[in-house]
Amino acid sequence: MCAINGIINWNGVSNLHKEQITASLKEMEYRGPDFSNTHSDVNSILGHNRLAILDLNPRSNQPMLSENKRYTIVFNGEIYNYKDIKKDLEQKGYRFNSVSDTEVLLNGFIEYGTEIVHKLRGMFAFLIWDAEKKEAFIARDRFGEKPFYYHYNSNGEFGFASNLAGIVPLAGIELQISKQAIYELFSLQYIDEGSCIYEGIQKLAPGCMMTINASGIKTETYWTPNYKDKTDSNFEANKENLHQLAKEAVAEQLEADVPVGLFLSGGTDSAVIAALASKQKQDITTLTMSVPDNKNSDEAEAASFVAKKLNIKHKIVNLDTHCVADLPYVLQNIEPLADASLLPAMAIAKEAKKEFTVMLSGDGGDEIFGGYKRPLQYRKNAFSGNSLTKSLAEIVIKKSDTKPYNYCFSKITDARIYKWAGVETLYHLKSLPEKQAQVLFKTNQKFENQLVKKYKEASNFAHSEEDKMLYVGVKSNLTDDFLLKMDTANMFHSVESRCPFLDYRILEYTSHLTIEQLMPNGIDKELLKSIGADYIPAEFFKLPKKGFSIPYYDYLKTSWGDILLRFMQEGISSDMNLIDSKTVIQLISSYRAKPTFKIGKLLYSILVFEIWLRVFHLKMNPESIKLI
Repeated sequence: MCAINGIINWNGVSNLHKEQITASLKEMEYRGPDFSNTHSDVNSILGHNRLAILDLNPRSNQPMLSENKRYTIVFNGEIYNYKDIKKDLEQKGYRFNSVSDTEVLLNGFIEYGTEIVHKLRGMFAFLIWDAEKKEAFIARDRFGEKPFYYHYNSNGEFGFASNLAGIVPLAGIELQISKQAIYELFSLQYIDEGSCIYEGIQKLAPGCMMTINASGIKTETYWTPNYKDKTDSNFEANKENLHQLAKEAVAEQLEADVPVGLFLSGGTDSAVIAALASKQKQDITTLTMSVPDNKNSDEAEAASFVAKKLNIKHKIVNLDTHCVADLPYVLQNIEPLADASLLPAMAIAKEAKKEFTVMLSGDGGDEIFGGYKRPLQYRKNAFSGNSLTKSLAEIVIKKSDTKPYNYCFSKITDARIYKWAGVETLYHLKSLPEKQAQVLFKTNQKFENQLVKKYKEASNFAHSEEDKMLYVGVKSNLTDDFLLKMDTANMFHSVESRCPFLDYRILEYTSHLTIEQLMPNGIDKELLKSIGADYIPAEFFKLPKKGFSIPYYDYLKTSWGDILLRFMQEGISSDMNLIDSKTVIQLISSYRAKPTFKIGKLLYSILVFEIWLRVFHLKMNPESIKLI
């Protein structure tokens, strides 16, 4: 796992471009502290910061050139099945100078062209430059575990990097903040992959590949989840097949030339990964974050139970509430992200780095196996309303910030939305009301609801409402929130995180199962829990799910509310015509008088944005922002 960047200019690269690449690599140094280098020719300059995982020898440093010097690759990620691909290539006469997956990927492209993406199991974002054709090929992994930002200007110059801090020095223009992106942040606590906090900066979508030459850019989707074609299979057969796929995924992802550990929460997903890993690696060590002062969030007891049953080494790390002080520092590198579990994730990654460079996690288990109880809840409350009930619900949602609709809104639950308004209306519920957004952002601009957009898109890949929700979950929260959070938190401390459940073969299997096949007895993630019960007592999987976060809702009543109030009084975002400070001050007052989950989430998102605005956009010293 590393950082990559580059500039391609068909009129030729200059010394200025080289300076931009150097500045960009410096911004991303923490992502790959082991080695940094660039390679250039007449039309391209490519850069790489390496975090060495496989083949620690300098022969695997990047940028890496092909044997004939025609092709150059910069690659961020891991190809887990690289040994199988390598065997095929060796049979075709290819010779290898290293034992890295990078060289396999490069030669695989030379042999198979763009079809190589269909052979890859892993997490990746890479660019291969063909100096003879003066053409670049780019691809991003199926789920979006590895980020890829790019800028393409009117002169045909193409720049790319692994994060926002890396791409900004390559843009070469003054960047404008996108209100659509702020709207998404305040609504969802993350920014959709189709948007960026800066206008003019784009992200290659998961499961997409791109070819770029002097004529322009061609982007194609090579993979997307498809829930349409269902199979006729029984529970035991499905369990056996998925069990085998999960074992294979864990085995592949345990491979590294550096120490490997495991993040273990008190939940199903990481417990199953721990169980499978313990059978394949005897000295596996798990790390658990404990919040001893908050029993609603603390999972240490449940995690210890799992570790004891599996007879594996286990370390409990107590969350130091001082970790909130890291927020201004991490926001120097990324788009604003208001997922409150980012800070605990960073704290445990910091502890993991003391012993490990690679950590496995259970991320993706909910999205793959139908978690969060949403499909089951919809099944119990399937839409039985009509156009009138749907219209009334949408009016309440649209005007939820005004009386008397705010009272009605407080009585709305997901179950009631499912029953009287349907799934699409649920996604309207997740975003800011139109009027509130226009007042907050001082604009008449109409904002696009990305969840509704993806729900409508889901009709191309799913028939049932339950499957459409699974599709939206994979294409939104998983990519744009959870995977960005894990990449950000771990790379901040130069740790590579791997997610075995995101072996695409597992989703391709579960997507062909109906909800009845996945959860025949109405038990959330029943198939996965059944696999886990072969290793861990079944009663463990009946424990209630706990969220892991920081108590920002309490902080906002006191010190963080004071900080946000000061930010509003400073008027920076207001002067930039981004946010109406008076509206936010009213929200703070309202929240302190009567705290609600809805306003708390919004205020935390605004606080994150205000910090980002200062430390990233305006380059203020993070030391000037004291959160504790």
